[in-house]
Amino acid sequence: MTDPRIDLGAVDAARGRAGAAARRVGVLALVFALGLAACRSAGGPGGVERAPEPPATTSTADAPAAKAGEPRRDAGAASLPITREAALETFDTAWTRIYTRHFDPDFGGVDWHAVRDELRPRAAEVETLAELRAVLTDMLGRLSESHFGLIPQEAADATEEIGGAGGGGGGPGDVGMDVRIVGDQVLVWRVDPDGPAAAAGVRPGWELVSIDGFSVPEALAKAREALADIEPRLALPQIYSGVMGRVRGEPGTSVSLGFRDARDEPVERTLTRRPMPGELTKFGNLPPLVARLEHERVDAGDGVTAGVIRFNVWMIPIAQEFARAIDELRDVDGVILDLRGNIGGVAGMIMGIAGHFMREVVPLGTMRTRSGELRIVSNPQRVNSRGERVEPLDVPLAIVLDGLSFSTTEVFAGGLQAVGRARVFGETSGGQALPAIMERLPNGDVLMQAIADFTAPNGERMEGRGVVPDETVPLTRADLLAGRDAPVEAALRWIREQASEREGGS
Repeated sequence: MTDPRIDLGAVDAARGRAGAAARRVGVLALVFALGLAACRSAGGPGGVERAPEPPATTSTADAPAAKAGEPRRDAGAASLPITREAALETFDTAWTRIYTRHFDPDFGGVDWHAVRDELRPRAAEVETLAELRAVLTDMLGRLSESHFGLIPQEAADATEEIGGAGGGGGGPGDVGMDVRIVGDQVLVWRVDPDGPAAAAGVRPGWELVSIDGFSVPEALAKAREALADIEPRLALPQIYSGVMGRVRGEPGTSVSLGFRDARDEPVERTLTRRPMPGELTKFGNLPPLVARLEHERVDAGDGVTAGVIRFNVWMIPIAQEFARAIDELRDVDGVILDLRGNIGGVAGMIMGIAGHFMREVVPLGTMRTRSGELRIVSNPQRVNSRGERVEPLDVPLAIVLDGLSFSTTEVFAGGLQAVGRARVFGETSGGQALPAIMERLPNGDVLMQAIADFTAPNGERMEGRGVVPDETVPLTRADLLAGRDAPVEAALRWIREQASEREGGS
């Protein structure tokens, strides 16, 4: 049987069409990855326009878990046999997707055709899924990039099972609570005082143990086992997304949640989902997202006040809300931007938001795609939300992050940290600063690949590393149960100290 070969002429043509599509839309230069946690097709939460597939391969973004007649793969899938045809189809698909979409046309100096010529014969000789994965991993490793990876089908299926079809479906309704994974527990992290969870007596620090009878600890253990070979920064968001996908659902529907309270006593609550607060918004090819911002003035002690601003996603409606929040907080002694759980969004917004705190145009980093570069700089905001002349705030700025702070959030925080304008508190961010897509391969595994690169103003890349806090403050159940927000409290202490130093120096 003749080996199916890639028509490189057709691939080059597709490569050109992919670049043209990116230039026409212009979104790739503005939008960072959203919701990478969901291991779905590129048309899902990844939010990036799909490049046309070359004729030599088959589009498999929505490929089924297994082809007709094949056994369903489980934890022992790696030892399953694979046909020569299936192995070559999978290899060719992975190689071609990278060839047509990699942000660097020179592949970082790697001869991508030579890699194909070397490894394709090996793919033709494999007999098991494990052997094919070794070849694919070798191929991806040649790029020496952290945001290129292969997620085994059984790992992807395990995280999808957590948020499976039997759950709430992840619709635009919630119960007014958010969770975090701490060790081997899924803990209630925040409770909206006006939401159904608060009305039912749910408190931060409670362990979430079941969702409509679905065992959360068992699913978490299963997912951790399946994701044992996956970097924690990639596994955490997938598990989180699966859990919250079951908790959320259509407004008006009910969900039964099981908890263990502060005394580890079992507690059952049935909650009715409400419409998720915020503004439903859409940008380009991104799925509809609910954008919300809240702000408050808090007492930092010793007569010092601080403004705390929280928002969940970088989408256009946030910009005006942020400007109004700043106007109401112009007399504070410091500002805390709480960006924990902020998944990213429109990268171009960084310039205006940073401009509320910077009086000069300062480079904050550069994002490079195949079609060009986007230089991110601060854009000083000298007109307020009412059209009046103002100056950007010249007060201490703290940024709070956690492991679910991604993409645009990381670029913003890392840029301001690098130029010395902000001090970062909390936990290291997710290290997923690059726009990326995740798609199924013909064998059911998932290929993750970045389609842009980003460097901070100091030349460092935060991809795979994340933004490392100046002051690390880990999340603990004890703090949650005690009602303490330790990272914000640490930021308030710093603002109080800075205010004292300013007063002493005046």
